[in-house]
Amino acid sequence: MSNSKLSSSLKSLISSPLYPAARAAAGTPRPAGRSASPAPPPATQALSDCLRRVAGQAEERGLGWGEWLTITTATMVTLNSPHSLAHLHRFASPPSGLNLEQRVERSLLMREVGLKCIGFIGIPKVINNLAALRKAVDEDHDLSASLPTEPRRKIGPNDVGPVQKAARALWDDIYEPHAAKLIDVLGRSHPDMPVFILDGEYGPLFSPPHMFRQQGSVEVPSWEVGRVRTSLTALAALRAQGGVGPQVTSHVYGLIKGAASIVKGDPHEQGLRWLTTQEGASWVLETVSDLSEVVEGGAGEEHAAKPRESKL
Repeated sequence: MSNSKLSSSLKSLISSPLYPAARAAAGTPRPAGRSASPAPPPATQALSDCLRRVAGQAEERGLGWGEWLTITTATMVTLNSPHSLAHLHRFASPPSGLNLEQRVERSLLMREVGLKCIGFIGIPKVINNLAALRKAVDEDHDLSASLPTEPRRKIGPNDVGPVQKAARALWDDIYEPHAAKLIDVLGRSHPDMPVFILDGEYGPLFSPPHMFRQQGSVEVPSWEVGRVRTSLTALAALRAQGGVGPQVTSHVYGLIKGAASIVKGDPHEQGLRWLTTQEGASWVLETVSDLSEVVEGGAGEEHAAKPRESKL
């Protein structure tokens, strides 16, 4: 990279909106295009109230913290609101309310969900938001010192076969009876698309590492983003970004099919079985809409004072 400084005009262009503000034919002001910077932070009280509602609704339905935190994290990352993501971390992992082990678990889940968002929204936003999450974690010295630093997904020669097997198993579980047909459709668009999606995403990214790294019985950590939480990540990210309705539909079906992965006797089994129904999927999508409304500034304090009634 050249050491020469960028000109002021080029720096201004980089930071400017996608296109300038203009006026419609009738003279009505039209907003400028998307900003080059992340969205400004929403009203703190409105966001806190919304998060409390989401967590409360999840608890009422028999869900654990991992499910509502997965949905809210994926939404914040997709909306590219680092301030909101940091606020979510402080809300979910308060040093005064949780012990260190609990704070580590919640931080690791948020970090894992953020990473998986790469497969739904791309790398740049994930880089920015995971950096903001790390900054929030570093505010808690004990927590910061306790997070693991070893990578879990570095693929060696002996891992290729198990990764591909895990990828196809997850793909089939989500998309059957159309799994093979969908691979053919993707391949017609570009022959490498199904290769990248399966071997690069559904294997090492979307599948939990223990699915292709270890054999036999494995104790899955409470913060792992397994089958159902992966579908929640997909739904939240796709709904929050907009414009990808067919993919939202596919992952609604994927969430519903995730019922087969629920472990009998799970402390939250009843809530998870509700979540993997059409009613549960509706709650996920409505939750993402409510969060998006607050984060993007369309509601503000008035929304916090008058929460929208659930349709369920």
